[in-house]
Amino acid sequence: MTTRTRGTRARALALAAGVLAGGVLVTGCSEERDAVLKWPGAESNPQAVTADQFGAAWPLKPDKGKVACNTTPYSGFAITFQAPDGKVYALNNVAHDEKGYPSVDEIKGTSGKMWRLRSFGMQICSLEHARNMRSTPPATPPRTPTPPPTTTP
Repeated sequence: MTTRTRGTRARALALAAGVLAGGVLVTGCSEERDAVLKWPGAESNPQAVTADQFGAAWPLKPDKGKVACNTTPYSGFAITFQAPDGKVYALNNVAHDEKGYPSVDEIKGTSGKMWRLRSFGMQICSLEHARNMRSTPPATPPRTPTPPPTTTP
C-alpha cells in the first residue's frame, strides 16, 4: 500500500480541477462559445460593427454602429461608439471625461460583455497608432564632442 503525500494530493486535485474546468469550457453552452469565438478583425478607423460579428458578446441595444478611436493630447485614446441614429457614446473614460461624450451605458442591453467592445476599440487604436508611426526615426544632426574645460594654474 502506498501513502500519498500532501503535495501529491494537492497536485492530483489541481489536475482534476483543471480537467473539469477545461471540460466546462469545451462543452459549455453555445452562447458562451459563440461569445468567445466571434471577434471581428480591426481594419479601419472608424469601423462598422454588428451584433452578428460579436455574437452573444454584443452588449448594446442597437444591433449595429461604428467604433472609433481618437487620440487626445493628455490621456491617450478616446474610444467611441456611434449608434445608427448618429449619436456618439463614450466607450471609455477618456472619451467621456476628456471629450464629453455621454456614457455608452445609456444604450447598454441586458446581456453581452462591454469589455469585448472596448477591447475591439483598443485594437482599432493600435491599428491607428501603427499607421501613424514613422518607419524610420527622424534624422538627427551628429553631436560634436564638448572639449573638456581648461584649467589655469
